[in-house]
Amino acid sequence: MKSSALAIIIMFLLSGCYALNKEHYNSVVETPEKIESLEKSNEKMQQDIRSLKDSLSRMQNNMHSEISNESVAIAQPTATSIQVVLQQQLMFDSGSSDISGTGREVLVKVADALHHAPESATIRIVGHSDNRPVGAALKTAFTDNWGLSAARAAAVARFLVWGAQINPNRLHIEASAGTQPIADNASEEGRAQNRRIELFVEES
Repeated sequence: MKSSALAIIIMFLLSGCYALNKEHYNSVVETPEKIESLEKSNEKMQQDIRSLKDSLSRMQNNMHSEISNESVAIAQPTATSIQVVLQQQLMFDSGSSDISGTGREVLVKVADALHHAPESATIRIVGHSDNRPVGAALKTAFTDNWGLSAARAAAVARFLVWGAQINPNRLHIEASAGTQPIADNASEEGRAQNRRIELFVEES
């Protein structure tokens, strides 16, 4: 009886050792594959960051004059994103969602840089307005600033797709109306700054 109990205990201990050894073996075998996967992921991330820097540099060079006169602002909030702010007076006539000739010229410059960003990067287009309601003459076209800012963001997206061959699957549009001011709406100068289009090029 004692020998049987001893045999069971030994078998139990051996099975535990086997399980531990098997787990250790599997972890050792899988480690090189995991390392290789992490290295590839890190390499892609570094390549994407380099592509974004190239895109940023091209934007800055392409729109040097617009940046100088403060109708365009470009920033890099993080290593994997670019923010472009386009003032409304550069892009649209007052109360209109039709892109002006000057606006089309600017978007061609933006698109040239976007073609050098990573293909996996999304392009988020956000329309903004000031806090004043749309005028009576515009009510037939736009119910409110939500409609106006959405129409302007959509117009930019259409131009990038139809006029500059940007992949539409990369684009997302948003309308913020007057909910995200960057200046004081109490002055005309502040309201002019708030009427804008923002583009975010973002690599996840």
